[in-house]
Amino acid sequence: MRARWLLVVAALAWLPAIAVGQEQRDDANLFRWDGQTWTRAEGYGMRVAVGSDGQPWVINSRHEIWRGASNGSFDKLPGEALDIGVGADGSAWIIGTDNGIYRWTNNDWTRVPGSGVAITVDQSGAPWVVNSDNQIYRWVNNQFVTFERGRARDIAAGPSGVWIIGTDNRVYRLQGNDWQVTDGSGERISAGPAGTAWVVNQGGQIYKWENGAFRQMPGSAVDIGVGPNGQAWIAGRRGSGNNGNRGFGPRRRQP
Repeated sequence: MRARWLLVVAALAWLPAIAVGQEQRDDANLFRWDGQTWTRAEGYGMRVAVGSDGQPWVINSRHEIWRGASNGSFDKLPGEALDIGVGADGSAWIIGTDNGIYRWTNNDWTRVPGSGVAITVDQSGAPWVVNSDNQIYRWVNNQFVTFERGRARDIAAGPSGVWIIGTDNRVYRLQGNDWQVTDGSGERISAGPAGTAWVVNQGGQIYKWENGAFRQMPGSAVDIGVGPNGQAWIAGRRGSGNNGNRGFGPRRRQP
């Protein structure tokens, strides 16, 4: 009888760890672009950014932060976030659940002055932020300064420059000190190399800006991230046919 009781206690001790690993209703499956199709990867989340090594940094619906590794596993990082950006130099920044801005330093998040709702990191490791009033800020000389032109809902910076989703949902590209409108619209945006940008529109459709025009890509997403090497990841929209992959159940591995 005592042995059975110990087994029950041991099994109960595992329950919290398993529960932490369960996919939530609002989370989306992760997919990696292989040049032709979206390949299902382990993990799930709502926001994704991609580092210079092509690996994703993911925020899930519980606002937990997870960093991908080359072997396909994920490491849970401290803190909670609403949005995340990773630069070509490896620097990472987040918008915390308090809307504060934090920089990854010495294996922890360090608060810096400012607040926002969306963040990206450019080639030099400098963040650009959109706040709750749709104002745009950029990091200059260790402080955020207002970028006087334009208003945005989302922002992306990378090898191809800086892009925004305007308050009219149209896609703009920074040319000099002003924003040039394109023929696209969207909700989420990420900047890639060689003049490219990837956009997810209000219907979850994915578009890529290349050679001066948008073209539709396969799949459907709630968010997209592209690294400086061009590696793209999506948080795939539920019920979508990302290469026919659908109906994935809960997984113990995070994010």
